[in-house]
Amino acid sequence: MDEPVVSVLMSVYNARPDELRQSIESILNQTFKDFEFIIINDGSTNETKEVILSYEDERIRYVENETNLKIITSLNKGLKLCRGKYIARLDSDDYSAPTRLEKQVKYMEEHPNVGGLGTFFKRLHTGEEVQLPTEPEDVNLLTRYVRGCISNPSGMIRRSVLVDNNLEYDKNCLHAEDFKLWSDMSYFCDLAVIPEVLTFIRSHADGVSRTNLAWQNKIVKVVLMDNMIRDFECDKKYLYSILTKYVKNIPVTRKEFEDFKFHLEKVSDYVALRVNFPHNFIVKPHTLSMLEGFLILKK
Repeated sequence: MDEPVVSVLMSVYNARPDELRQSIESILNQTFKDFEFIIINDGSTNETKEVILSYEDERIRYVENETNLKIITSLNKGLKLCRGKYIARLDSDDYSAPTRLEKQVKYMEEHPNVGGLGTFFKRLHTGEEVQLPTEPEDVNLLTRYVRGCISNPSGMIRRSVLVDNNLEYDKNCLHAEDFKLWSDMSYFCDLAVIPEVLTFIRSHADGVSRTNLAWQNKIVKVVLMDNMIRDFECDKKYLYSILTKYVKNIPVTRKEFEDFKFHLEKVSDYVALRVNFPHNFIVKPHTLSMLEGFLILKK
């Protein structure tokens, strides 16, 4: 069997049937046709299986987990099954514009240095169209040290970047595994964003992202602060000891807090000088906001 250009990867657990259908059909109706669609049913107990199998399309590769392996294990299983040059991600409650794959493949083919590519997206629950930094020099630095720039349901990955560097979703970063992967990839390739809304994202009050938002934000901060300590000259042992206290919700001394803040400010100054306008203005506020979760010992 010939290898497809794109492998679309989706893991599903007890999806809402109508949303799952819209998600699946948004891929099957793409203007770009050379893809395989790997749909992993992660131990669903509702009609997810019946919905997926109702589509008689040879591009669908249905995979069923006997038990619920959870999102990270399920996605890593899917990554190993992907055969395409590119891997496109989509969640079961989101959907893609018809030209998404066509435009992302074209961009990746024209920019061989880019290994990860997102798009602008629309939040369906608010109607907001989210615009993000687009150029690699901005996206890489911001993803590594400031904030996420690629929304996972919009993401396309050059598979060789994962294979050549042994990258996958990190099991230690539950609910922020996608951000951690983009951050890891930024050390091995350029990241970019197409300045066009090609992805439509839902957010339910009882959804995983909303119900685990505080933990997700904390893991993202830990990933960013870990990068800042690892990549810049500092007393790494000392700063890691402070970061460990943050992770474990152990109060730090005022001196420890100020020393950690000083390092973050130093990194933010470095990044702000290298990021293009207007994104340079978000660097310091976002960086210093990472300190909000620190508990400080009272005198």
